[in-house]
Amino acid sequence: MDVGSLFLAIRQHRELAAMSYINLGRFLRYASLLKDDIIQPQPHTISIMAAPDILPPSITSFLSVVAISPESVDALWDITKDLAWAGREMGGKG
Repeated sequence: MDVGSLFLAIRQHRELAAMSYINLGRFLRYASLLKDDIIQPQPHTISIMAAPDILPPSITSFLSVVAISPESVDALWDITKDLAWAGREMGGKG
């Protein structure tokens, strides 16, 4: 996803449109670091190579610490899951 598409998708959601860039970065970083915790409760038939469509409730709750509602966490995950999933590979040590 290119940056323009990312921000356009975020602007379509009222709460996400008001989210700070710093909190967006935090969300992506936390989600990337939680990759093992996200995949662990998924059915064994789900590939670990692609981000799952749905987050476990505990992860949704944790990610809401970036000052957005759990519903907005789900919406932001839907928009950014591929970026977050690739985060460790892109960031190196993550």
